[in-house]
Amino acid sequence: MAEKATVPHQFSDSAKYILHPTDFSPESAPAFAHALRLALANKSRLTLMHVGDKSDADWDSFPSVRGMLQRWGLLDPGARRADVAKLGIVVKKVNVFDADVVDGIYSYLGEHSVDMLVLATQQRQGLAAWLRPSRAEKAARRLAVPALFVPAAGSRGCVSSEDGRVTMNQVLIPVDHQPSAGGAVERGLRAMAAFGDARQSKLTLLHVGPEDQFPEVPLPADPWHIARSSRQGNPVTEILAAAEECHADLLIMTTKGTDGFLDALRGTTTEQVLRQAPCPVLSIPADY
Repeated sequence: MAEKATVPHQFSDSAKYILHPTDFSPESAPAFAHALRLALANKSRLTLMHVGDKSDADWDSFPSVRGMLQRWGLLDPGARRADVAKLGIVVKKVNVFDADVVDGIYSYLGEHSVDMLVLATQQRQGLAAWLRPSRAEKAARRLAVPALFVPAAGSRGCVSSEDGRVTMNQVLIPVDHQPSAGGAVERGLRAMAAFGDARQSKLTLLHVGPEDQFPEVPLPADPWHIARSSRQGNPVTEILAAAEECHADLLIMTTKGTDGFLDALRGTTTEQVLRQAPCPVLSIPADY
């Protein structure tokens, strides 16, 4: 489903305050496009944040909101800042001076409400992932708010940086008995609605385990296109394989955090998946 780049109606109250940390690099451009599109869909307050030392405090380095909206055909060339507000969003740019990116984001959120983080992530694997976990993973784990991880390059995205179109033909939600499968689906549907009216998307519920142990999931009455699938094997391997096979545009995972030393070392299942995922991964805390 390719949605036209028009200003969508408001569908969700779950993403009113969106925070997008940026390092000013070209690799973070896809994440910026996703954050801006979510802000448009939900009439949100979007905060663009850069964390660094004072030498980095260059306002012109922030991604251009008006430039991207003009590219999407939502603003005329030469539009002013006031014209952005007419689209129903409020954009704020913030420089946080801190030597550690995660500490800088954490201190900011101690004083400001945020419903969703949108983060560019560099996918790491092997020993490098254990010894130097990405800043995006560290931030999301510590802050315990929904986080949309958008791979920097070489992966599918839900939102086109070129024209703002939303593509959400296939959405994959892994389910298990814990965290609650019903809760995972409910949160997943609300997350899909945050991008716009996604009821034409095909939603696949994936259980890694025997078919006769598929968790009971109360399905919504609305005409969603929902399928279920069971696979045997390692959860991370099978989730990634399923995402590739169905050409998932978005992978939604409910996470309950880390359990014990090995999870802390290797990362949660969600974190292991996002390091190799072929599409954006939305991580939603089970208790959110």
